[in-house]
Amino acid sequence: MKIITVAHQMGGVVKTTLTLNLAASLKNGGLKVALLDIDLQGSLAGISDELEDIAFIQPDELSNIGTLPYDVLIIDTPPYLINSLNDLFAISDYVLIPSKVGFFDVMAIRATLAIIREAQKSRPDLKYGVVLNMLKSCTSITDDIRYILESYEAYVLKTVILERVSYTRSSITNGVFSTEDVKAHHEIIARTNEILDELNAQERQLQKHNITPINLKGLQIRLKLKKQKYLCKRLFQ
Repeated sequence: MKIITVAHQMGGVVKTTLTLNLAASLKNGGLKVALLDIDLQGSLAGISDELEDIAFIQPDELSNIGTLPYDVLIIDTPPYLINSLNDLFAISDYVLIPSKVGFFDVMAIRATLAIIREAQKSRPDLKYGVVLNMLKSCTSITDDIRYILESYEAYVLKTVILERVSYTRSSITNGVFSTEDVKAHHEIIARTNEILDELNAQERQLQKHNITPINLKGLQIRLKLKKQKYLCKRLFQ
């Protein structure tokens, strides 16, 4: 099983919305997906009964992580730094850091990156990516924001998430895939594929060194959009 933790210490960066749509994207690709909501607001847990074919687990189930029957577990964290982030990053395969392109939003990434880099000392295979979202347009990233990201040596995903009504309504529609917003579909799938590429590269590197952590399972998939339907292609097992 792969574990993806979604984290940013500031609120209002659409973290939970992206978590929901990432889960839906992976589910549409044919994977068994589970969510763990440790945000005290409980936004995801509050709509758990409305989500089809996406399981929810409780924090105490992490102690039996090797026996959970899922391909992917996505953990949604609170909009502030918590002590358990260190432990969560230690068991994660990927950390997704959503951020708006406001000055203070991007500045706040530094604290999360520091925890990730500390975790990488014992887990050098831990991957992460910053996803910029709620952009007015693809050209709304200023030189100041680019400079901050470069100074942090942050790995930024190529896919950006634009500001769309379909994202705002995700908690009502159970994700953008229940809408006809094909552009949003493309954005979420492109972002999902970037994450999958990183996880697949991670797995190949581990296999090269004969390292197989018990929480890893090859996903080796790419999601494709074709006539507004979603196909999951297994590259290799």
